[in-house]
Amino acid sequence: MTVNHRIPAHERPVPATPPTETPECESSTCSGISTPESVELHTAWPGWIPLLVIAVMVLCCVGFAVGRIAGW
Repeated sequence: MTVNHRIPAHERPVPATPPTETPECESSTCSGISTPESVELHTAWPGWIPLLVIAVMVLCCVGFAVGRIAGW
């Protein structure tokens, strides 16, 4: 069973102006919203510290998994 609701012609929304093509200068959705990175963030962490934290987390997870399997 299908229900078809037709909108009467006098209630249909009519665009005020026909759609136009987006101007080339506004075609990007991220145009003009990027902000420069602050200088403090360039020296906040040396590159090896986040890698060390990730490595420690991976070793903890692997050690936990091996321990669970070995203790089974």
